[in-house]
Amino acid sequence: MCRKVIFNDPTKNCIIKGNKKDWENLPDDKSLFHSPPNCGLPIGNLTSQIFANFYMNEFDHFIKHKSAIAYYGRYVDDFVIIYSDKDRLKTLLPTISDFLQSHLHLTLHPKKIYLQHYSKGVPFLGVVIKPGRIYIGNRTKGNFYVAIQKQNDIVKQKKPDTAALSHFLSSMNSYLGILKHYKTYDLRKRMLFKNLSARWWNYIYLSGGIAKFVLKRKSTKR
Repeated sequence: MCRKVIFNDPTKNCIIKGNKKDWENLPDDKSLFHSPPNCGLPIGNLTSQIFANFYMNEFDHFIKHKSAIAYYGRYVDDFVIIYSDKDRLKTLLPTISDFLQSHLHLTLHPKKIYLQHYSKGVPFLGVVIKPGRIYIGNRTKGNFYVAIQKQNDIVKQKKPDTAALSHFLSSMNSYLGILKHYKTYDLRKRMLFKNLSARWWNYIYLSGGIAKFVLKRKSTKR
């Protein structure tokens, strides 16, 4: 089973849905269509996370035991290290790079290495981690704003039908589902009440302290 998964080439005989223009600004390193032969796994494939845990296990032991780092976390290929001595971190960086290259044939992304004081926050997995609290990252904020504007364009053109209402709930609630896990109450309140078209409020309302959109009963009638 592992052999079939590893050597399967999802770029062959695949069906591409949607508009090809949506792919124009996609970085090459985010698409298997631009990967070297026999390199890469599909994003979102569950095996990506599972295989990463096996493959990066040696690196985990290297950091925790051989490098004696107590505060270390990793998710697939993103990791964070917290240490009280800045000079120790600086000397550790080339050591980590050498280990990854020599043992796992991996390289650190030169533009994704951050060294800063913990009080400024640690950017990790789309959020900024600070002592005692976690904030959502700027990219997610921007995407949420864009999603709101897309919904405004829909309701501006015509009265939303059942499909449009369903799409609205799916899009908005997916963002609220992410945002509610972090210190974002004021952000959610400001983004929605300031930017969401007043026309939408004829069909939906907020439930659970700005945590979820629900259809008004009259909106569900055909």
